[in-house]
Amino acid sequence: MKSWVPRIVTFLLILIAFELGVLISRGPAALLPDQGIQAQQEASRTNTATPTETLPPSTPLATLTPSNTLRPPPTFEPPTSTPPPSATPTPTGTFSLPLAPTIQGIHGLETATPTSTPGCEPREDWGLRYTVQANDALARIADLYNTSVEELAEANCIRDPNIIRAGQELRVPGSAHPSAIQCGGYEVMTPIDYAYDVDPNGQLTFNWRGPRADRWLIRVHRPNGTVWERTIDRRQNETINVAVELPEAGTFTWYVIPLNMNFQQICPSGGPWTFTKGAASPTVVAPVTP
Repeated sequence: MKSWVPRIVTFLLILIAFELGVLISRGPAALLPDQGIQAQQEASRTNTATPTETLPPSTPLATLTPSNTLRPPPTFEPPTSTPPPSATPTPTGTFSLPLAPTIQGIHGLETATPTSTPGCEPREDWGLRYTVQANDALARIADLYNTSVEELAEANCIRDPNIIRAGQELRVPGSAHPSAIQCGGYEVMTPIDYAYDVDPNGQLTFNWRGPRADRWLIRVHRPNGTVWERTIDRRQNETINVAVELPEAGTFTWYVIPLNMNFQQICPSGGPWTFTKGAASPTVVAPVTP
């Protein structure tokens, strides 16, 4: 009898626990039936009192303004040709530029510069006449007649002593014409006679003093028997490149010969003078890069 009492108590406790679990799962309305009904009524009144939002009627969008319709392209017509005007000559006035010397900044044609001094009279006591030659100079003529350039120019009414022309006749002093060329002695300057230290790779200047001549011939006899020559005008000096003009080694003999304008000898030659030099160094030619 006492062994099944605990079992009955345990069963009842389990049954009560089950019922309580069902009530809890159904919420507060299940525990309190009146409170659940009231909650439902409050929710219904709340839903009824809240008005629903009414959307305003939609306004239709404005109609887009239609764009201008493109016009058709214009039609180009060929231009009407205009007849040229009649070629009726119209008299045109001739513009003339006055060239009067009174206009400032404008000059007429230059007049030729006179070679003689106006109002000057040539010297009557100079009876000799000299005709100016080509390439002549008043200083050379004055030396020939033992006078000065100033006196010769004044006696012939020459305004500018630097301007004389071939064929011009001048009055000169004296009773007879002197020789055009006065021959005389020579003096060698460089290279001195028997010079022995001439640079075979440098320059050599032939310089001498002798008669006045229109031209000079420099003649050099090489050691091998050949001759080198050069003609110069008036001056009594000439510079050459020894390595190019006289590359041989040995003793050279040279002369100078006075000539006139026609390359004719007019006086005895000057020389002989000698100089000795070594052979010129060979020219080094740089290799050509292809």
